[in-house]
Amino acid sequence: MYEERHPDSPVVQCMWQARATREERYLVPAVEHWDLWFTRAADGELRAGIAGPSIGHRWIRSTVGEHSWGVQLKTHIVLPGVRKDLLLGAEQQFVVEDGFITLGMQAVPFPEFEDLESFVQGLLELDVLRHDHAVQRMLTGDDAGYSTRRRQRRIRAATGLTRKQIEQVSRAREAYALLLQGVPPIECAERCGFADQAHLTRSLRVFHGQTPAQVLAGR
Repeated sequence: MYEERHPDSPVVQCMWQARATREERYLVPAVEHWDLWFTRAADGELRAGIAGPSIGHRWIRSTVGEHSWGVQLKTHIVLPGVRKDLLLGAEQQFVVEDGFITLGMQAVPFPEFEDLESFVQGLLELDVLRHDHAVQRMLTGDDAGYSTRRRQRRIRAATGLTRKQIEQVSRAREAYALLLQGVPPIECAERCGFADQAHLTRSLRVFHGQTPAQVLAGR
C-alpha cells in the first residue's frame, strides 16, 4: 500500500506512507527535494533519517510488516548543519531513543503520518529547519542583486543541485505524470519543453528508470 498527499503548503512538497505486505523492489525516481523519513519495523523498532536529493533513479527493497512514512520538503527548506551536496543520492540516519529523534541539538517526539505537517511546523519554530527565502526567489527567476556565479553557488549550497538539474528533474516528473494520464509521448515532449521525443526518452530513462512506452504500458 502506498499513499501520497500534496498539501497546500509553502514548506511541504508531499507527504507519503507505505506498508509492505510482501518483499519486493520499488523504483524510486530522481527528486530535487529532500525527504525526512520514518519507519516502524515489524518488531516495533523505530528508525528515522533524511534522504538527500538525487539526479538518478534507484531501487529499494521492502520488508514485510514494515510501515514507512515521510515528508518531502520544498527545495528552499534547509536543515542547518547538514549539507545537501554531501547527501546527494545518499541518506543520514538520526538517533532515535525512547520515542524521540535527535535533530541538530533538539530532541523531538517521533511523529506519526498524520502528524507530519505539524511536526514540520514545529521544526521551523525550533529553528531546526529554515526557509532560504533568497534561494526561493532565485528558483522562481528573481535573480536581482546576485551575480551569476554567486547565484549558482547559493542555489547549490542550499539545494545540493544546480538550477539546471532541478529544472531537469522537475520536467521529467511533469512528463511522467502526463504519460500516466495517457498523453502520447510526442505531446508530452512538446508540452514539457523537450527538444523532441528522443530527448524525453533519454530523460525518463535517467530520472525515472523507464521509457515512455514502459510508463504507458504499466499505468
